[in-house]
Amino acid sequence: MKVLFLKDVPGVALGGDIKEVKNGYARNYLIPYNIAVLANNENMKQIEKIKVESEKERVALMEDLKAVFESIKDLTINIPMLSSQTGKLYGSVGHDIISKTIKEVNNVELQYRYIKLTESIKEHGVYNVLVEISDELNTIIKVIVHDPEQTPEELLLNLNTES
Repeated sequence: MKVLFLKDVPGVALGGDIKEVKNGYARNYLIPYNIAVLANNENMKQIEKIKVESEKERVALMEDLKAVFESIKDLTINIPMLSSQTGKLYGSVGHDIISKTIKEVNNVELQYRYIKLTESIKEHGVYNVLVEISDELNTIIKVIVHDPEQTPEELLLNLNTES
């Protein structure tokens, strides 16, 4: 089924694009949620208007993402977590906890999908975590996971004396 996209769909199409998609995808998702319309003659007349609006939305989104990027660039966050005597955390630090901590510390809403962790953090320590907002906007933030009864500085001193 040929559809005209009204909005950007990551990995599929940009607003204003005409694409052939599976019938079920169009009927059950794209059309009911006003993401796309059937590519008929009447809708094709609006293609330039849709492309201009879509481009404006992309530019506004990039401006917002740049502001988020500037506020988290070279950020260091502290996450207090309890651990066992062997040093293993009770639970783990993942995308969601990092995102929530960034919001608490910096008052910036960062979607967890931008945080690139190869695996969850399961021990106290200092970790460099990649935040990739777009191809051009990426930075590394420092995440310090420490015991709640210990300050981050004490953890850093302990790590320096061990190595």
